[in-house]
Amino acid sequence: MFQDIAPHRFSNVFFKDAIHPEDVLLCYNGNHVLLQPVGEGDYALPRACQLPQQAAMEAIYLFSVDKTRYFGFWHPHTVEDVPGLFWQSTQVLRTVKDPVTLFAGMEGWHLYRWFRVNRFCGHCGKPMELKGDERAVICPECGNVVYPRINPAIIVAVENQGKLLLARNASSPPGRYGLIAGFVEFGESLEDTVRREVREEVGLKVTDVQYYNSQPWPFSESLMLGFFARVEGDAQLHPDKKEIAEAKWVSPEELPPPVSRISIAQELMQEFKRRKMEE
Repeated sequence: MFQDIAPHRFSNVFFKDAIHPEDVLLCYNGNHVLLQPVGEGDYALPRACQLPQQAAMEAIYLFSVDKTRYFGFWHPHTVEDVPGLFWQSTQVLRTVKDPVTLFAGMEGWHLYRWFRVNRFCGHCGKPMELKGDERAVICPECGNVVYPRINPAIIVAVENQGKLLLARNASSPPGRYGLIAGFVEFGESLEDTVRREVREEVGLKVTDVQYYNSQPWPFSESLMLGFFARVEGDAQLHPDKKEIAEAKWVSPEELPPPVSRISIAQELMQEFKRRKMEE
């Protein structure tokens, strides 16, 4: 999965420090990120020394990978065109060869979006400030504190008689299938969410809900929690046609090869296949 960057080590321990020329400076503009081309079709994240000094000095520390420190902007920046650097869609990060570049670029984008929507207090409307002792923003007027947004969501591999449930989201092109997933609602346990999402989206009742693994998913500011579950009773599929356009049962041999290895969805599919092949 995309957070698996071993032997490199990620540290999100909070502290404050000034940026140095060799530090990585993560620079975003909406859904775009500033990148440096490094070979055909590949990119790297820029260092602070590559950007205008005045802009770089406004950056704040975000996190580290090994001894490399990553900085970003809390307030809107003034960076536009920089020689040798290019604005690219954040989706381009999915294609880079270096797993640390993907991980750092996407985690920085997560924090950038949180900064962007929390510059003003949601209670009184006053400008927010960075909290000095932890990763949060605080309103100096009313004391409202806001932490980085992390949305819990489930994703589940549903099994029935040796086959796996695949579903195509209504917004996905024909032929692109995935697993049932959805956000946790108030008052629910994670297992409740699994049962509800499967029932709502394809009309199935499931049992034996078992936790498998989890991963951060900054594309939707989420923490994805993966599960396995089995059908209880009727296995006839009834896609809701709102979120799920179509659904089908596939054998391990019919599973398509993984399009990438960055998501827990692909890992759940491959784990299902591995388990069935070992039976």
